[in-house]
Amino acid sequence: MLPPYNRPFLSFADQVTLLSSRGLAVTDAWRAGRHLQRIGYYRLKDYWFPFRETRTTIDAQGRPVQETLETFRAGTRFEDAVALYVFDKRLRLVMMDVIERIEIALRVDIAHTLGARDLWAHRAPGFLDPKRSVSPTRTGTRHGDWLARSDAAEARSRAEWVRAYRGSYSSPLPVVMAVETWEFGTLSHLVGMLHPSDRVSISRKYAIPRPEMLESWMRAIAGVRNTCAHHGRLWNHPLVDQPSLPTAAEMPSLGHLRVYNATQTRLYAVAAVCAHLLSVMQPASQWRTRMRDLWHQFPAIPGINPAQAGFMPTWRTLPLWR
Repeated sequence: MLPPYNRPFLSFADQVTLLSSRGLAVTDAWRAGRHLQRIGYYRLKDYWFPFRETRTTIDAQGRPVQETLETFRAGTRFEDAVALYVFDKRLRLVMMDVIERIEIALRVDIAHTLGARDLWAHRAPGFLDPKRSVSPTRTGTRHGDWLARSDAAEARSRAEWVRAYRGSYSSPLPVVMAVETWEFGTLSHLVGMLHPSDRVSISRKYAIPRPEMLESWMRAIAGVRNTCAHHGRLWNHPLVDQPSLPTAAEMPSLGHLRVYNATQTRLYAVAAVCAHLLSVMQPASQWRTRMRDLWHQFPAIPGINPAQAGFMPTWRTLPLWR
């Protein structure tokens, strides 16, 4: 049985003292305390965690296990964790910029694709994938669960035009309006239930060779968006959902994603997918240049590098990013 948590509450000054006692170099205790007050101990902990010492032990089955210690590697500085945090904050802003463009474009695609079938096509499984939409879940069907989320989002909306619609009509919002009330996660789940021909047409619009990749990409992008929205760590953080990867024959510009494991499991995979989508949506966009420029400013910290987020040394030279 695990013991209860029994560590005492620590003031910001006490937190600085604790970190110093564990070997984290603090050159300005007052400034370090201010950072902890502004950012928070446990948010910054995400960024100094890679600096902690490790040791290998043997478990009960005789297998080697790497254990992370509370102490820091020699030469680790508090300011390095802050620099990594600041970089990650800028990275979130750059990623949110491209995700916003993709999300808005997808809303329009779904609104007009389904709206052309029926203004309330999103509410009727008959207009969607005949198998996926009615597949059973613990609480009903896949579409039924999704529709409950959609209705909840619509009910939460306080947009002026939504209130005006409610005051004029008894019908639920038509799909061309309802899409604007959904979170990206709700939107991405609907992609997986679209009629097969609709998934194919939207995939072709964005030069995606297989429609199942469209669903996978949107789930992966939605995961990164949620991380950004909650101010979570992007650098060196495993993806919640990994995007389905094309072969080099299918998409030469993304074929390199299959070479290194880190490019598939870390942020780079979603960044590369977004770069492809944006190259189709807005070929003249400077977003890829901004991403390249940002990584030129990655803080110089021993043992920390862009490859830990999947950005391997030669990524800037690839045609996808030029």
